Amino acid sequence: MGTDRFGVLLGNSRLRYGRFEGLLVSGSGALDWEAFVAEDAGGLLELLGDRQAEVVVGSVRDDRLEDLGRRLDGFTLLVAGRDFEIPIENHYENPGEAGTDRLLNALAVRVRWPGEAVIVVDFGTALSISVVSEAGEFLGGPIGVGERTALRGLENSTPQLPGVGDGPELPLIARGTEQAIRAGVRCQVRSGVLGLIEGIRSELGSRARVVATGGEAGLVAVGSEFFDSIEPDLTLEGLAAAAAAGL
Repeated sequence: MGTDRFGVLLGNSRLRYGRFEGLLVSGSGALDWEAFVAEDAGGLLELLGDRQAEVVVGSVRDDRLEDLGRRLDGFTLLVAGRDFEIPIENHYENPGEAGTDRLLNALAVRVRWPGEAVIVVDFGTALSISVVSEAGEFLGGPIGVGERTALRGLENSTPQLPGVGDGPELPLIARGTEQAIRAGVRCQVRSGVLGLIEGIRSELGSRARVVATGGEAGLVAVGSEFFDSIEPDLTLEGLAAAAAAGL
């Protein structure tokens, strides 16, 4: 039997994980980073069990790799971009500036939809949009503010307003301050994304498939006709593909 392989994504505020079976991802889940370092590893350690597994890591926060290694003591950690390459053509003027998560998303859609231009909207702490050409190249794309970050920023800048967490869809004619803030910020984020998609399609000169992923995709993208699909494990799929090609 081969070595069990698992994937871990280190984001700005969350950790996402899953088991890899070739290019397939199973048993995926997510943890807040603060909870993870506070000894609440939850489903991740349950998934890993006591086996000497190989853990491949995709990280946008390399400053957290040491803490991850301590929490996963005994497991072999292999980091994308350091221990193995992400096999995607990168059109950034300075390729080293492109985030690992964006390159993994680009690789995942190249594998899933070969020959198609794809726009990946990653709803996380930051809102990042990655554009992939029909040839499977990472072309670039804009970065903005995610919903949860916008809510925190409003709370910090206007202390007279109540703190608001994320939640279900609300009517725009809100009848309470908390509802008004959440409805307004979500609509603002969603409308901004739709405008960006239209602009990118215009620059590409093609319709392009639009895929949503990230921790907030299920809240912001659901019900929008602009998205062809919501793929919560897309970045993990890209990590699985990179590991399969490079290890």
